[in-house]
Amino acid sequence: MPTSWSDLGTSVLTRAAARAQTVLSRRLAEAGSSAFEYRVLTVLAGVEHRTQADLGRAAALDRSDVTATVRTLDGKGLVTRRPDPEHARRVLVALSPGGTATYAELAIVVHEAQSEVFGALDRDERAQLTALLRRLDP
Repeated sequence: MPTSWSDLGTSVLTRAAARAQTVLSRRLAEAGSSAFEYRVLTVLAGVEHRTQADLGRAAALDRSDVTATVRTLDGKGLVTRRPDPEHARRVLVALSPGGTATYAELAIVVHEAQSEVFGALDRDERAQLTALLRRLDP
């Protein structure tokens, strides 16, 4: 049984998660992006297009966050939006050529952030930690 608050697994996990989010957010901001933008670009990578609703579910973002993020990405020329010919109220979103290039650049930034956060662990330890954390997130 832990003897102090800082020894509780939940406390350690909270501090580690906060540090990870801080590192990732800082790295993405330095590259001119955000975590929401990277999540959307990641979901769009490798697919022809997605509806905004599908995009929100796949990126685990609230509808209003998806709308705002897609508008931002569109303003940066990283995505294209067009009406869904099968459903007038739906919007289809796809990566633009610039979005594909930016996604590739940001993937490197995110990889570097992973190295910064998990640098104290070797490859096998990282894989084990990730597997254990997935068990906590059913």
